[in-house]
Amino acid sequence: MVIEMNTKHLIGTVFDTVLKIVIIIVVVMFTYKYATEAYNFGYRIFSEKPVAEEGNAKVISIAITGEASTKDIGEVLEEKGLINDANLFYVQELLSEYHGKLKPGIYELSSDMTTKEMMAIMATQDAEGEADEESQGAEDGLNTSEEAGTEEDSGEAEDAQDTGME
Repeated sequence: MVIEMNTKHLIGTVFDTVLKIVIIIVVVMFTYKYATEAYNFGYRIFSEKPVAEEGNAKVISIAITGEASTKDIGEVLEEKGLINDANLFYVQELLSEYHGKLKPGIYELSSDMTTKEMMAIMATQDAEGEADEESQGAEDGLNTSEEAGTEEDSGEAEDAQDTGME
């Protein structure tokens, strides 16, 4: 009888210990997985590369309305293949010098631009899409269409992708 009780107690203790070890392993695995994802996301905020190489770049016209939020802009840029992650764009804009400075207009953006270069263009152009004189040098020779957004160019403006907020 004493041996049966000791055996039951021993089995219960072993089962309890194994259960605790399994729970610890699961917690460590989830912690590692999500810590790695968080680190990678944080790293990409400051080091995200352009989507395309310089030779394989495509230029896309994007229309941004006054009602478009940063999240909306990021979703359109991701949908058009100019960036990899709209959520990352949102955080990058939030932490950048361009926070709250993105202006409505029609922009010619290239897939070989970094997110910071795209934000610089969207923050330094007025509503007609023409670059401010002082920002021309800051764009590092990036080509933007000076005609984009003018009345004479309404056919191209209609063809331009927009945020769907019009």
